[in-house]
Amino acid sequence: MNMAPVTFEVDNNIGIINIDYPPVNALSQRVRQGLVEGVEKFEQDKSIKAIVIRCATKTFIAGADIKEFGQTPLEPYLPDVVNRIEASSKPVIASLFGTSLGGGFEVALACHYRVALASTKIGLPEVNLGLIPGAGGTQRLPRIIGSKRALDMITSGKHYSVEAFSGSDLFDSIFESNENLNRATLQFVNQLIGCGQQKTIRVGEMLVKDDIEDWQQAIAKIAKKARGKDAPVVAAKVIMNSRDLTIHDGMALERKKFIKLRDSEQSAALRFAFGAERVATKTEYTARPLIVNKVGIIGGGTMGAGIATAFLSNGFQVTLLEQNQPALDSGKKQIENHFAVNLNRGRMSQNQVDGYLANLNPSIDYQQLAESDLVIEAVFENMAVKKAIFSQLKTICKKECILATNTSYLNIDEIASATDRPEQVIGMHFFSPANIMKLLEVVRAKNSSDQALVTAIAVAKKLKKVSVLVGVCFGFAGNRMYTRYGREVQQMLLEGAKVSQIDKALTDWGMAMGPFAVADMSGIDIGYHARSTQTFPAFDRGYFKASELMFEQGRYGRKTGSGYYQYDDHGHPVADPAVDKAIREQAVQLEIAQHQFTDEDIVKRVLYALISEGLQLLKDGIVQRASDIDVIWLHGYGFPRYKGGPMFQAKQIGKQLLKKTFQQYSEEFGAKIWPSVEFSFLD
Repeated sequence: MNMAPVTFEVDNNIGIINIDYPPVNALSQRVRQGLVEGVEKFEQDKSIKAIVIRCATKTFIAGADIKEFGQTPLEPYLPDVVNRIEASSKPVIASLFGTSLGGGFEVALACHYRVALASTKIGLPEVNLGLIPGAGGTQRLPRIIGSKRALDMITSGKHYSVEAFSGSDLFDSIFESNENLNRATLQFVNQLIGCGQQKTIRVGEMLVKDDIEDWQQAIAKIAKKARGKDAPVVAAKVIMNSRDLTIHDGMALERKKFIKLRDSEQSAALRFAFGAERVATKTEYTARPLIVNKVGIIGGGTMGAGIATAFLSNGFQVTLLEQNQPALDSGKKQIENHFAVNLNRGRMSQNQVDGYLANLNPSIDYQQLAESDLVIEAVFENMAVKKAIFSQLKTICKKECILATNTSYLNIDEIASATDRPEQVIGMHFFSPANIMKLLEVVRAKNSSDQALVTAIAVAKKLKKVSVLVGVCFGFAGNRMYTRYGREVQQMLLEGAKVSQIDKALTDWGMAMGPFAVADMSGIDIGYHARSTQTFPAFDRGYFKASELMFEQGRYGRKTGSGYYQYDDHGHPVADPAVDKAIREQAVQLEIAQHQFTDEDIVKRVLYALISEGLQLLKDGIVQRASDIDVIWLHGYGFPRYKGGPMFQAKQIGKQLLKKTFQQYSEEFGAKIWPSVEFSFLD
């Protein structure tokens, strides 16, 4: 029999509403009902002088119940619950700890008093799901802390420390994090009662503290930062338009806009992305992960230094191995620079930086890897070099040590053949910059053990990264699709589109960067050499010819001052007519006719190319789920989160239109480039 998630007790003349709904005391229908029942029960009890809302386990109400997402809402609705709390004839005190987010924070805002542990995090993160607060958050918060701070909190969706609001009207008392919260809360309430100061201070009856001088400028700034996301702008306009409204009318406006956003494609995409990330790490494996404390990283270049920084920042002991002292010194310097950036930006203290760097063991001696629990090879993409390293590791590393390669493209089965323990070999493909990018592809080789794979997934979680399990093929999942994406934009250059036009069309659509700006940043030579490990398709005469042309001209990108763009003295990209001219001449040589492209033509072509390759990945069994592809593209390639991902877009487009367009492209460009695909995941 399920215990009631909300129970009631009395401590002298204080009524206590206890919420115990693991794991995060989410606002399920039964919790909402319990809150209303508790307020009404204690209102009717003449002996009760005040009411406390508190939670069990590890947090105050953390937000909505995700199990109810997509279902028909059940009464009592949260707006009615918070209004009932505020209307209480007896003062209601919220006792906060852990995280109080979204609807949980809106419950606290409706209370007459708020107390919290100093370690508590608060926030209204609804914009991250394409929504705005829907239970008075846009109305009560500006009345308490002012429009400016409320605007920042609501439109950013960030979590904030309670301590940041010390001295404001948001909290009536903030307790030290090591205090007993329940005892401290009761002491606070007893003092109110003892002094006869227990008042029902209703936030909804206050006036909005409008401290923004130029609302249009503030909204324009938010719109620019939102980069196409609707919810932050809608939230700002609701706050602006509610300044002179009553709480009743303001909440009616808020609710109207909330429902409109809830029913939008953007919110559907953002909610989908949230769910996709939660299932991405789930596998059928039952093995227990190994404990990993000591990590060896071979290679101190850009990737190796970034990977080392990520591990050090999360408490691991790291041995950084290089082939000679100058290379080792360079790698160590890069790591120190990464931490210096975090220090200068206030993300870390000097003590934290010193502590992390104390766990770094730079070495040129392979024997230093002997006690490692995990070794990650991060040298340049050369099969012979990687196999030589793995052959050496088998004589040094302990038997249970997991051996991982950070290769972006190469065949891990072949790398594993150089060892006597192929079951311990996996891929851990970090994305650059590895100390920042959240995505990690965990690559399952032919003989990889379940334990090795679940250990990598567990390590990724400790690194605060989003991991996705993929299989072995050229480029695995992400880079295989990116190669297909790149092929299409390269081909459109030959067909008449311009470099800057393609980049602008895709960034206007929502991509974080255009493909040619990315190529210039990462290095055209890097991509060229990676593709050179594979035989170019004879049937595709334009295959990456523009990239080949840039490489042959020594235009490697930013590092050489020119690539697809020319870079001025300040590093700013400038469209280069010489590039367009050279590509046009190449098109003539290849007998590829040129024509005008619209932005819609460009976006449609690359999106359909991604979907086509994604469907092939599913067919080949490289990924477990279509949603895993979306997670990869959201976190690894700058795909706009509010568009859900390539496979989410496939569902929005629909099977019939996809089939029709794929057939058109196949007839126009060839069946080998646009092969037939399966659409079963759309059924």
